[in-house]
Amino acid sequence: MNVSAVFHGILSDWVGTERDEFELPSDPSYADLLTEIGARYSSNMPPQLWDPVENNFRGPIMASGDDRNIDSLQTILKDGEKITFLLMLSGG
Repeated sequence: MNVSAVFHGILSDWVGTERDEFELPSDPSYADLLTEIGARYSSNMPPQLWDPVENNFRGPIMASGDDRNIDSLQTILKDGEKITFLLMLSGG
């Protein structure tokens, strides 16, 4: 099954791409996607963005799928789903 990941703003600079496709096992979780992202791109990402031990983004990264926010590593992803990653910033 295939899932696409879209990295917005400075995330695309840090990851090294704006979009990529991932082939995942049946009934993949969000954690499965993060494992694949880490395998491909962790060497590109600064330590303040990626935790290689936890295999997860650090800090205020929001992930959203088709009409939903992804708020758990156990969230099951859908075939063909586009997961969008945003760095949440505050300020005025």
